[in-house]
Amino acid sequence: MSKLWFYSLSLICAISLAISLFLFANPSFLQFNQESSYSYTLKDFHGKLALYPNNSDTPTEVYEVYTHLLPEQDVLSLQQGIPLKSEAELQRLLEDFGL
Repeated sequence: MSKLWFYSLSLICAISLAISLFLFANPSFLQFNQESSYSYTLKDFHGKLALYPNNSDTPTEVYEVYTHLLPEQDVLSLQQGIPLKSEAELQRLLEDFGL
């Protein structure tokens, strides 16, 4: 009985190690199509802050916040686009930008 227990535990450890090594080697495997879970993207649009719906190239709203007046790190983030999951997250970020 103790040998069966030892072999079972060894098998579980080997499988766990194999799964861990696979996930470590392929970190994108767990991202589950991350972009589709976002509702909005906040980006720079001709020097102003703009809100884009998911998978759209046209902003639905352009805010009177000039991006060149923001800190450099915020400008860089806005040039790449800041993905937002919810309306609450959007409101919090707009407040941070001064709206």
